[in-house]
Amino acid sequence: MSETIKWNFVTQVLKGPSISAASSIEGVDAYDKFDISLADTETQVVNLTPGGNTYLLVINPDTPHEDLSYELDGNPVALDGPHVLIGAGAVSLLGGVTSLTFTNNTGADTAIEILIGRDSTP
Repeated sequence: MSETIKWNFVTQVLKGPSISAASSIEGVDAYDKFDISLADTETQVVNLTPGGNTYLLVINPDTPHEDLSYELDGNPVALDGPHVLIGAGAVSLLGGVTSLTFTNNTGADTAIEILIGRDSTP
């Protein structure tokens, strides 16, 4: 049975322009939600998906910080805000990775929420 994932966002510049969008992703037959806890100075590999097409990836740190990161192609990517990739095209920017290595050097323990929408039967 397929799932429908609804999404929306609003971004507004104070006293300036606003951009918003809303839609849904149809035909997703699986989703995964992770709640990752990372102690200060800890590095943790997180297996995101066993493969297949991914249509949504949300990585949401409870406390965004420039010293909280994940590794992509050998380079650290700062989790200084939520990372939201909507649609197969956006998710493809990750290059087909099925796991990410998170590192916390913030000086405090933290948590990261991850939501994935995918096709489990490609």
